[in-house]
Amino acid sequence: MPTIWLISAAPGDTVPGHELADPGCPDIPGLLDRPDVQAWLDSIGYGPDDPDELVYLNTEDDDEIPDGFEYLRVDL
Repeated sequence: MPTIWLISAAPGDTVPGHELADPGCPDIPGLLDRPDVQAWLDSIGYGPDDPDELVYLNTEDDDEIPDGFEYLRVDL
C-alpha cells in the first residue's frame, strides 16, 4: 500500500515535496475528500482564509521530514 505524508509549513520553510496548491503537485484523486485528511487540514487551519499555512505533499520517505514539523501519514 503506498504511503504519502502531508507536512504543515509556513512560507519560507524548507520541507520536502510539493505544496498542494502548486500546479506541479502530484494529483492523488480523492485525497482532499478523505475525512482524516480534511480533519487534519481543518485542525492546522489550512485553507484560503490563511495564506500563511502551507501543506506539502511528500511521496518519498518520512525520514526527509525535518524535526518540529507537524505532518499526517496517509496510507492509500
